[in-house]
Amino acid sequence: MDENKPDEPRFPPPEMMSKTYERNAADGEADYVGSEPVYVAPVEFTPEPQVGEGETRIGVWGSPASGKTTFLGALRLAALDPSGPFGRWQVVPSDDVSERFLVETAQKLAIDKVFPPATQAVRPYAWRFRGDLSGTALGRRRLLRKRPSNRMEFELNVLDVPGGVYEDLRSDGLTARSVDHLARAQGLVYLFDPVREARNNDSFAFLNGTLTRITRLCMQENRLDGPYLPHHLAVCLTKFDDPDIFHRARRGGWTDLGPNGVPVVSDPAGFFDWLADDLHGSTMRLVGQTLRANFHPSRLHFFTSSAIGFGTLPGGSVDLRRFGNVNVVDGNERIVGPLSPYNVMEPLVTLLLGMRNGGRP
Repeated sequence: MDENKPDEPRFPPPEMMSKTYERNAADGEADYVGSEPVYVAPVEFTPEPQVGEGETRIGVWGSPASGKTTFLGALRLAALDPSGPFGRWQVVPSDDVSERFLVETAQKLAIDKVFPPATQAVRPYAWRFRGDLSGTALGRRRLLRKRPSNRMEFELNVLDVPGGVYEDLRSDGLTARSVDHLARAQGLVYLFDPVREARNNDSFAFLNGTLTRITRLCMQENRLDGPYLPHHLAVCLTKFDDPDIFHRARRGGWTDLGPNGVPVVSDPAGFFDWLADDLHGSTMRLVGQTLRANFHPSRLHFFTSSAIGFGTLPGGSVDLRRFGNVNVVDGNERIVGPLSPYNVMEPLVTLLLGMRNGGRP
């Protein structure tokens, strides 16, 4: 990973790369400044039923401004890529509300070139994912009939709430409902926003209390696996297209070019730890330690991701002189080029394979 080797000049020097924007509210989600979001939280709630036999449920959560709404909206667009390494997928909304969210968010991202507004109200969404991994590296060669099929299915069940709900020591009906929702899922996607962490140094405050409560619920139901939670977890280090984060990755020698000219990080877990040290004084190292203490290593996966993808040249390769895909116009962030979600479907497919196999895919 030594970028000074003469045969590995994968990217131009940092001084040649333009910094055309600086994100203020990551992926369109407003900062949480301590004020209460607009919703009416129930004092009591009915716990969700346990996941039925043969059913797979995945939940998503993250701190304020982690880009959760944008990530969810980009899932449908990512699934449309016929050349994706994760096979072919169909995303089917389970109700009218979930359908409207997918359609409206896709229009904002792909047509209007703007980010969806921050979550201000409680909205439950559910989508059924049906996929076929045949012909991909993830697929199985079925030499025997008894080997598992390459066709897979799962439900992404999301209780979309303002990120501030997960703040440590917050106690109300909505927080209890949100934690119960995560505890009863089998797989979890945790969105970690390095841009916000570099600015506010407070991501740990939106993780520690949530995991403590999930652990307590699983302990009461005798679901813990020794010291670990029973869930499979995908940790997504979001906004990898952000110039500051990508500059750091390049400076540390963590980036390479994939076969389609798209930057890749072959060791995202190592990059997560390195970035935690590079963001000196942040709580990112505590976040990493907490995740590893709560989830079994065989069920813990790291990814770098971007819901909108990188700035590209005609043909789809990344524009190395301007790899960011956002500009600020009249004080508002706008998506510049084509939308090309990066590592958005992959975390979900990895979780699904891990759950099917009992460990790593």
